[in-house]
Amino acid sequence: MRPGLPRFLFLDIGHVLVGLDYKHLAGRMRALTGLEPGHVTALLTAEELLTNFESGKITGTEFYEEVCRRVGSRIPWQEFLELWDSVIGQPLIPDEVLLALAQSIHLWAISNTNKLHFDFMARRFTFLSHFEGFVLSHEVGALKPDKRIFLHALEKARTRASEVLFVDDQEINVKAAQELGIDAFRFLDPDQFAAELKARGLI
Repeated sequence: MRPGLPRFLFLDIGHVLVGLDYKHLAGRMRALTGLEPGHVTALLTAEELLTNFESGKITGTEFYEEVCRRVGSRIPWQEFLELWDSVIGQPLIPDEVLLALAQSIHLWAISNTNKLHFDFMARRFTFLSHFEGFVLSHEVGALKPDKRIFLHALEKARTRASEVLFVDDQEINVKAAQELGIDAFRFLDPDQFAAELKARGLI
């Protein structure tokens, strides 16, 4: 690697490494409970339920119990897992691209996620083996764009902001990283991702 190039690449997971589609969740929830999609969104976000889950303030079991209470129906655990994990889509960046990157740069994932979703992805996606480490909101106790998660990532990876390139699908998260001195850009699609890496001399 040439002098001056980033030594670490921090990638978001949802909408960068894998697609996410909450319509599947809403559809399955409607079939089980009769709730309309808008009501499903409201029950997940009211009183910061999902935020508390993704920041590790409540466990997967506690999240499940509260969802069942809110929908007024005892969803069998296995069915709940299947509908909850149904939001996880297909990989967006080809495995061979990540493998090639891993041979020339330190790959890390930094994501707002919950333990149930990450455990599911760890079982499903072999490309995660290309990553040296993971910085996950439910473990850190902070969600992007909170700067604490970026500072934790730098400390865990034992690197400096000037050595990192960060990629996320949300502009607010990109700006938060840039305010810490991290080079960052917003992910739009795989072709744009490749073009940005090429412009930086990484591929």
